[in-house]
Amino acid sequence: MRVYFFIALVATLWLPGRMAGQDDFETEVRWAVRWQMQNYPKSRLTDLYKNFFQDKFGPGHLLKDTAAAGRYLREELTQVRGKSQVQMAEKTGWEGRFLRVDLSIIKLKMVSYSDFFAAFVSSISDAPQPDIESWRDEWKEIEKIIHTLYPRLLYFEDDSKAIDKLLSNGEYVVHHSETYIKYHNPHYRLIEASIFEELMRDAIIGY
Repeated sequence: MRVYFFIALVATLWLPGRMAGQDDFETEVRWAVRWQMQNYPKSRLTDLYKNFFQDKFGPGHLLKDTAAAGRYLREELTQVRGKSQVQMAEKTGWEGRFLRVDLSIIKLKMVSYSDFFAAFVSSISDAPQPDIESWRDEWKEIEKIIHTLYPRLLYFEDDSKAIDKLLSNGEYVVHHSETYIKYHNPHYRLIEASIFEELMRDAIIGY
C-alpha cells in the first residue's frame, strides 16, 4: 500500500529523490529541507521542525472533540480564498506518513466537506502516540543537517533553544512562525497517507 501510494502520486505530489522509508535518513532529510526552503522561503527553524514533527505524529495532538474540530475547520474555511500551498497535497518530513492537504480542495468542490472531515478525524485516530525522548534524539540529527544546509537561517539559535526547551518539558507541538503565516498564509489539515490515497487522491489529480 505504501509503495503504491508514492508511485501513484508522482504526478501530483512532491516526490523526493528516493522513496521515503529507505535507509538513507540524511538524504531524505536533505531533500525535505531543501524542498521546503525553496517553496516556502520564509520558513524558520520552527517551521521546519513543525513539518518533521507532523510527519512523525500527525494531527494526534489536535482536539479529540470532533464537534470543536469541525467548528474550527468551518471557521478557517471562511478565510480560504484559493490555494495556500504549492501543491494541493504535500508530504511531511522525510517519511511522508502524513500529508498537508490544502483546504481549498473543499472550496473548489473537489472533495466534499463531509468526506474531508471524515478523513481528518480518521487521521487523528490513527496518529501514533509520541515518544518524546526518541523524537528529541531524531530531531537533533535533523537539526544538524538543517544547519549544514542553511547555516545562516534567521533566528536559528533562538528557535533551536526554544524547541529544545519544549522537548525538555515533555512537549513537542509548535505553531508556524508569524513570518511564515504572514508570507505563506497556510490553510491545510494533516491527512494520513493511506487515508488520502483511498479517499482523496483521485479527486485532485491534475491540480
